[in-house]
Formats: sequence, C-alpha cells, structure tokens
Amino acid sequence: MLKGKWSKGLVILLALCVVASAAFGQDVQNKKFNDPSRANQTYYMCTFVMGVEYWVAAFEGFKDCAKQLGVKAVYTGTGEYKLPEQVTAFEQIFAKNPAGIALSPIDDAGFVESVKLAQEKKIPVVTFASNTSTPKPAFVTSDNVKEGQAAARAIGNALGGKGKVMVTRNTQSNHQIRVNTFVETIKKEFPGITVVADVLTQQDNQKAYTAVMQTAQKYPDLGAVFSPEGPSGRGAAQAAVELGGGTPKIKVMCCDMDATILQLLEEHKMFGSIQPNAYVQGYMCMLMLYLIKNEMLDPLNGALATNGWDMNLPVLDNGLDIITPETAKYFYTDKWQTRRGSTNFKPWP
Repeated sequence: MLKGKWSKGLVILLALCVVASAAFGQDVQNKKFNDPSRANQTYYMCTFVMGVEYWVAAFEGFKDCAKQLGVKAVYTGTGEYKLPEQVTAFEQIFAKNPAGIALSPIDDAGFVESVKLAQEKKIPVVTFASNTSTPKPAFVTSDNVKEGQAAARAIGNALGGKGKVMVTRNTQSNHQIRVNTFVETIKKEFPGITVVADVLTQQDNQKAYTAVMQTAQKYPDLGAVFSPEGPSGRGAAQAAVELGGGTPKIKVMCCDMDATILQLLEEHKMFGSIQPNAYVQGYMCMLMLYLIKNEMLDPLNGALATNGWDMNLPVLDNGLDIITPETAKYFYTDKWQTRRGSTNFKPWP
C-alpha cells in the first residue's frame, strides 16, 4: 500500500495532469476524497489471459486505491488471448453502467468502437499496459521504449558487444514497441551483434521453444533471446536449458514474470526479466478514473474548447524493475500477497 509522500505524490501528479470530465466552472475545491455518497460506485479492471500473474499486482493496486477512496473494485476479463472475447467482456461491463473501466486491450485498433460507445455513455475509460487508438482515454504504462532499451543494453553488454541474438514477438502494440526498440538499440549501440531471427510466437511458450530450437540449429553460436512477455520467455528458457545440457549458454531475457520465471532466474537458467511496476499501474488507474468520474479537477487548459476533454491526455509512467538471479526472491507474488494479507485474489478465469 502506498503511504505518506508516495500517496500524496500520486495525487499531486494526477491533479496536474489528468483531464476533468465535462462539467467545468463548479467549485471543485470543496470536493473530498472518500465521500460516503460515492460508496456505491463500482470500477472495473478488464484484462486478457486472466491467469497471468501480472494482473495480480495490478489489481492489488487498483483495489487498494478503491478501498482508500471508499468505492468498489471488480476484476474481470477473458481466459484466452482472443480479441473478440475481450471486446465482448468489455461491452458486458459497460452495459452495467459502471463508474469507470481500467482496460488493458489486446489490440489497439480492435477496441476503438467499443471505447467510443463507453465514452458516449459518459463512462470514463483509462487504458493501462497496452493502449487503444480511440481518442481521449488516458494511458498508464511503463515506458515500453525504455524496456526495449534496457533489455538490449543488458544483453549487449553481457555478450561483450559481439555475437548473435534473436527476438520473439506478438501483435500486441506495447510488445511490438519493446521488440522494435530492442532491435533498433542493438543495431545502433552494438554493431558487433546481429539479430538473426525475428519470430512471431503470439505469447505461446511452445512456439517460442520451437523457434529457439530451430534458430540455434541454424546458428549454433546463438548468444541471446529477447521476448517481450513471459509465456514466450519461459518457452525460450526451456529451449536454452535443453540446448545447454542443463546450463544454458543462451541468455534469455523477457518482460513480466511469474513463479516459474522467478525460479528459472534463481537457478540461473534465465538471464533476466523486466517487470513494470504493476501495483503502481493499477493504483494510478483507479485514482485517475475516480478523479474523472467525480469531476474533481478544474484544469487550466483548453478542455472547454473540446467540450470538456483536453485532447492532450496524459501518459503516466509507473516505472519498472530489472529482475536478476540475485533479486528474483523479492518478486514472488504469493509471498507478497501473504505479507499484505490479501491472498484471496487470484486472476483465474
């Protein structure tokens, strides 16, 4: 739970950045947080592949903020990586007329019309982790460019600036940014390293496993693999371990984490993982939705010219960590939840 200066700092940041909804000119100075009249407001978090542990920390932050504000928080989404299913789940949420929705969309273009429909109903939508092409929603994320750069520099330096690497990818927009930035950074900063394979795995660990096995057969001196998410990272690591006879010579780095990835790191069977600060991400989403829904801001900007919406919406950076074999023990979700006394939430479908 964020306390003291951190909690106040987030409020100040959002008060400076977030757009107010349509009602301006009223006296927002006397509005208060945790107003009992808002106790029945329900805010939803909508994700995909609900079994991914990433959502645990994101919803914990969302839920903590909701509790502090005196409102309700609900987690939902889809069990599989399928756009139509998540669009349906999202539409089922806004049919309930919620106070607001935090959405992590599979596809940026696939949610344009659905988010427009929610906005027409005056339902605030904040996207997180991945974005939608719909105008107006604010966006909370780690900096995907920084993630790609961090992965490239960590691998590039570990290889001494020479060798061969490969990447896996999927069509999710924020993951594409990570991979594209990784490739660009390798080419620009490590000219002695060649990207020899770029394989679409769509967050499928078996496809990633097969891709690494096939690439290593073609390039026996393959030195590293970067995957923009956890499932492909696990598959790549399994292949690296088998190819190395139990001690991988191929350095595998991914983004996101789960218990399996952390164990692989602790056993030195994976090189590293980049973990966005999902708790802060969820917390900031909830706070932004609450501020917008309850018209608690009266910004000094051009919002009146756009009928209550400032088109220059904020992108808020929730920060990131690079997990190494030495620090992996601090990132186990179950231990973290036990310490927090919140083991009742599991993001399973």
